[in-house]
Amino acid sequence: MATNNYTVFAKYYDMLMSDVNYQEIAQKINNIVNEYFPEADFLVDLACGTGSLSEELTKLGFNVLGVDISQEMLSMAEDKKINSGLGMRYIFGDMTDLSLGESKADVIVCMMDSINHLESFDEIKKAFSSVYDNLTHGGLFIFDMNTPYKHKHILSDNAFVFDEDSVYCVWQNEYNSEDNKVDIFLDFFEKTDDNNYKRYHEEFSEISCESYAVKEFARGTGFEYLESFDDFSDNKANEKSERVLYVFKK
Repeated sequence: MATNNYTVFAKYYDMLMSDVNYQEIAQKINNIVNEYFPEADFLVDLACGTGSLSEELTKLGFNVLGVDISQEMLSMAEDKKINSGLGMRYIFGDMTDLSLGESKADVIVCMMDSINHLESFDEIKKAFSSVYDNLTHGGLFIFDMNTPYKHKHILSDNAFVFDEDSVYCVWQNEYNSEDNKVDIFLDFFEKTDDNNYKRYHEEFSEISCESYAVKEFARGTGFEYLESFDDFSDNKANEKSERVLYVFKK
């Protein structure tokens, strides 16, 4: 697993993700579960980040365990849990080496292109194998991935700016056409009490692969492919999908 645990990124994650409708994503997951495994109860939110999706899934009645490799992300999730009063649990864990012991999950989800942040296709295969081993028979693996199309045409070599009251963020990408990899560089300028700015830097990479490869990796682990969607809509994935939501069954 990548050694970057998003120390600085965690602090500003919710700001950068402020346009994400977690309630809508949770409802999409719930609809899929109701179709394929309606009796499901125990759900693992893999790479849960600051817990926003875990909270929405808990509200829908799932017994949620959030897992993340970033202690900083988990700390923020725990703080939000105290404020919400909800009952989800959080633990530290690596998606390529997940261990739930005897408590097999009914559903494991991994959202917001977290799998793209693995370092190689071999790590993706390890993550799929790890998830498979921790699912009950008939359990569902639901995850999304950014596509090569998005890397090439949307992220590409572009830069984005976030200008908030307390922080200014510059997001820069470097695209490698040989493997559709995008290197991401984040610079945060945080306003201090004396109206100066303190700079923080974070960088990480996203890999991507075509849908046929994702299905091949999952099937190689033992999963049965069920369906895939264009982002979190009800439309089927297509060649111009920027994000694909996959559904597999053990």
